[in-house]
Amino acid sequence: MPDHQRTLQNVVSCVGDLPALPSVVAEVMKITDDPAAAMSHICECIQRDPALTAKILKISNSPYYGMKQYVGTLKLALVILGVREVRNIVLGVSVFESLCDKGVDSILRQDFWDHSVRVAALSKMLGGALSLGFQGEDFISGLLHDVGKMVLLNQLGPAYRQIFRKTGGNGDKLALAELETFGFDHADAAAALSLHWNLPQTLTDTVGLHHKVADRVIGKAKDPKLAAIVRISNMAVREDFSTPDVPCSSCLDDEAWELLTAKAPKDYAGRHALVCGFVGKLAEVPALTL
Repeated sequence: MPDHQRTLQNVVSCVGDLPALPSVVAEVMKITDDPAAAMSHICECIQRDPALTAKILKISNSPYYGMKQYVGTLKLALVILGVREVRNIVLGVSVFESLCDKGVDSILRQDFWDHSVRVAALSKMLGGALSLGFQGEDFISGLLHDVGKMVLLNQLGPAYRQIFRKTGGNGDKLALAELETFGFDHADAAAALSLHWNLPQTLTDTVGLHHKVADRVIGKAKDPKLAAIVRISNMAVREDFSTPDVPCSSCLDDEAWELLTAKAPKDYAGRHALVCGFVGKLAEVPALTL
């Protein structure tokens, strides 16, 4: 049995049935999988949910997404960004909200969102700077990398909250505690959910590899560059770049950096300068509310 199937079975056996894919996402994914689908049909489908439409425009026009042109309508967003990028934003927003609404308290919800949107933005910035040619996959993968935490909070309740509080809820400490307690971590849970929903393999691999664990080889991902960018970004947004004497793990991860293009800096100083510049820009941007 393939490893990802074993992981899915392990997660499901522990947490119970995984939630269903939000209906609007399922419909948008189905329509946009058809290359002959009319843009008007896609637009009509999304606009049935006015709140979702407003959030797509809010994200598209935010500094986090980095659009150079204001997008005032969904139709214009589809023209300027393209169907694939808009579909990715629909997926990210809908999945995030559907999992948060099931029982994640407001403080945790905002913390999840703030971290996730910064990872998404940094992934997109780095992807652009290194000419990786993504069409929103960098942003969506960053936005959804931690959904496994929400799955475990919703499904396991007090047992998971105790581990979450004990470890501070982030980083390698949490992943290690999860592995010791359950036999899998929140990255595995995110990958299992993505498989359960038949989402693209690139997304499944990326969310499942965003922590550096000995038996997870990032180079085996469907899109190693995407997985590398998100892993670097996830580490970087929680690091303090203002203290030169403290090494930043995100800039020391040779396994991830060496998978990127020739434009990627080869040395620590170059990586630090690149990432620090983008992290500094993000620090000046006001929080983005859903």
